[in-house]
Amino acid sequence: MTSSPPPPPERPASIFSGRPLARRERLALAALIGVASALGALFVFVSEPEFVAKDFTYPWRAARALLAGDNPYRVIRPSGPYPYESVFPYPLTAAVVAVPFAPLPAELGGALFFGFSAAAMAYALSRDGMWRFWAFCSAPFGMALALGQWSPLMVAATLLSPLGWALACKPTLGAALFAYRPSWRTAIMGAALVALALLIIPTWPSQWLRAVFEGPHHRAPIVRPLGVLALLALLRWRSPEGRLVGLMACVPQNLYFYDQLPLWLAARSGRSALALTVSSWIAVAGMRMNCRSELFCGAEAEPWVLGLVYLPATAIVLAEGDWRALLARLRRTRGGGRGANAAASRLHDESL
Repeated sequence: MTSSPPPPPERPASIFSGRPLARRERLALAALIGVASALGALFVFVSEPEFVAKDFTYPWRAARALLAGDNPYRVIRPSGPYPYESVFPYPLTAAVVAVPFAPLPAELGGALFFGFSAAAMAYALSRDGMWRFWAFCSAPFGMALALGQWSPLMVAATLLSPLGWALACKPTLGAALFAYRPSWRTAIMGAALVALALLIIPTWPSQWLRAVFEGPHHRAPIVRPLGVLALLALLRWRSPEGRLVGLMACVPQNLYFYDQLPLWLAARSGRSALALTVSSWIAVAGMRMNCRSELFCGAEAEPWVLGLVYLPATAIVLAEGDWRALLARLRRTRGGGRGANAAASRLHDESL
């Protein structure tokens, strides 16, 4: 009697199969993306030396002023073209966070800061698999890299409460992101950073507000005709995604793509994230076709960001909520009975 051959050993599913990732895989992916992002940012900064470290130059200079014992709101004055054209426009919390990078050259410090931010974002997004990684292919992430911006760190802080202090570096956007996943730990971390900044310069909030009013004003999307439609996301205010999109539309921000990177948290599937990514690059193409400057297209970007980033994110929130309601109705129809009706009703209520 012959025995059947042993079955072939099962091959472990790849990281692209949709399975949950092990912690070591998440750390490896985060390190890879962090290094690649840091090198990309460094290349951008070094290739355009006249712009130093782009937007990261502001907190970098402020951090160096703190290390020298100076008040950045007093010593940083307009002295030339971008990025020296304004006073320090950020909360002091941003300068405190930039202190570890201040002893380094601006370009290297900015690249390392962005690399850390991207790595933290990758680790946070990989918790549910890799389908959210379409955010790294989006126009907002590319713009954040090119400008040395904070939005990847803000996304990471939204999902990882130990990084909650980062939400205090952009308090308006930070408040909207806190509503996505509120937690006491995140609130305590943010309050701790604010308290540390108050210990350094007790009057910094009033000085920061004065600097904000002296500089160019960023407006909330809801004051724009297209932006007000994003308030429809609040129809799903019970869901984190509905609160995120609806409240982000209510706070001042720069409608130049990078501040909108957290909107990718509204996607609940890889297809939705991919659709939002593709739409964002169509918006960039539309902006470029209408831009009259090779350096900055802020005014031209606004309608494209609203129409092809905010509105698709709003549609994703509403559509995915409707699908859940449809599933609830199907379950109620098939299951019958009081128990099935009650379960479907609860699911429907949660989707609202």
